[in-house]
Amino acid sequence: MRLTILSFITLVFLTSCSDKQNISSEMYIGTYRIMDQMVPYPFIIQQKKDTIYLYNNKGNSIDKITNTSINKNKSLNFQEKHLKITQKEDDEFLAFDLLDTTNFKTFKNGKPSPKNSAKFKKIKSENKLDLQKVKKEIGKFIWKYDVVEDENSNPNNDLEIEKLFYFKNDSLNIITNYYYQGLKTISEYETKSYNFFVIDSIYFLSLQKESSNPQPIYQIVRYDSNKIELRDFSSRVSKNIIFHKESISVIDYTELAKNSSIYSNCFDGYQGEYYFGDDVTFNKGNEYIINYVNENIPKNETNSGYLIVHFNINCSGKVGNFGLIQMNRDFKATAFSKEFVNHTINKVSKLEEFPASNSQLERLNYKDVHAFLMFKINNGKIVDVCP
Repeated sequence: MRLTILSFITLVFLTSCSDKQNISSEMYIGTYRIMDQMVPYPFIIQQKKDTIYLYNNKGNSIDKITNTSINKNKSLNFQEKHLKITQKEDDEFLAFDLLDTTNFKTFKNGKPSPKNSAKFKKIKSENKLDLQKVKKEIGKFIWKYDVVEDENSNPNNDLEIEKLFYFKNDSLNIITNYYYQGLKTISEYETKSYNFFVIDSIYFLSLQKESSNPQPIYQIVRYDSNKIELRDFSSRVSKNIIFHKESISVIDYTELAKNSSIYSNCFDGYQGEYYFGDDVTFNKGNEYIINYVNENIPKNETNSGYLIVHFNINCSGKVGNFGLIQMNRDFKATAFSKEFVNHTINKVSKLEEFPASNSQLERLNYKDVHAFLMFKINNGKIVDVCP
């Protein structure tokens, strides 16, 4: 009798465990494709029981297939994506879309290139959120993010960069402020679409532009009335980023936006270098730049050295996304006066005679380029610039 009861309990226990395993769900978020370019790949894959679901950047299930596992060399053949698993680890995998020959380049022998694969990272539920409360409250405030730079950022040692976010009903408005030694030098403004969604108690914030300009999906880790914590998967090492509630009013924010220059990359995933493809040097030449920046230059600077302003040139020839590096004549770190730096960066931001940039190389797909101007300074005056 005792053996019969024990056997029954064991059977119930094993059945219970089996049921839990069957209903368990594994979630993978698309981080980026192309290992050395990190173009966002905004899709989510969920494995649940014997079905694998594919979600887009708005959290909509766009396809599903019957499959029991995600393993190396296996293919997940959705209707519009045939994802060949080229590498598989416990918490991530690389997938190559066999149907997308434009964005997924093969080797010459036609085999998938792991470098050009898309990376998916396993994620798990963090904190339970009231998503309706988040949607209702988030648009009432302005949120500040002190930028944590990574491989997607332009070279920068000396500028402090903050972003101010305003989640309107129909758009996300972003002001980027650049500070040097506490002085705001310039501000940029752009808008994107956004969406909040939840899949199996995991919460997401996704950004959207045109389909040809993919934007990342963030996992929402936690939210309260003063702070939003997100997990950012857009660089090689995922990181948590925090938006803090800012004291500025919506009215004041709107005024700041009006007084900021409008700038946006045409393709946020990757910027080429100025020396790729066609010549994207300044149309009027370096002599013009020297004379232009020296106009009304502050007289309080007496140091000598090099001031390097990094920036992007977008497909319309506009300038934005700044970085700053300063060196003395021995190429060691130095600091010019805030007035001198503010003047120089403002002058560069107003240059409008750069040619529009678009990739002319099949192996490098970009619409914007990273460029820089290295000013040689002698006793507070610009005497040369390169490239």
